[in-house]
Amino acid sequence: MKSFQNRILAIAGVGLFAICASAIPSAAQSVCGGNFTLSHEVRWQGATLPAGDYTFSMKSVEAPSRITLRGPNGVAFVAALVADRDNSSDRSVMTIEQRGGMSVVRELYLAPIGLRLRYAVPKPLKDQELAQGPATTEQVLVAMAGK
Repeated sequence: MKSFQNRILAIAGVGLFAICASAIPSAAQSVCGGNFTLSHEVRWQGATLPAGDYTFSMKSVEAPSRITLRGPNGVAFVAALVADRDNSSDRSVMTIEQRGGMSVVRELYLAPIGLRLRYAVPKPLKDQELAQGPATTEQVLVAMAGK
């Protein structure tokens, strides 16, 4: 009787292991990914990115919307403050705000999945804002990886 119970437990354990092992590869797939090139240093949330080529991947569109970024300084993880559904354009772009010699990523639009990610942009003090003038923006094209 005891050996029969042990067999049942062993079969159940092997079955549970097989189910868990088969779920790991599907969880590791990216929802989307792509690449872009920065011509100058840019701040993105807590990360400072030097000029260069970058690749990114996004594992899930569920909150928190987090991107894994690979570039000249290694790997960084960047989480969006706000993620909105938006199908307004067929081009994926990164919007960079420049103010007083500092460039900051304000937004990333991922056209294939219709997702607009917004990031924190530090606000200057009133005195600094007057001395530096208005903020300007530039858009960097993002090449999306095909599925």
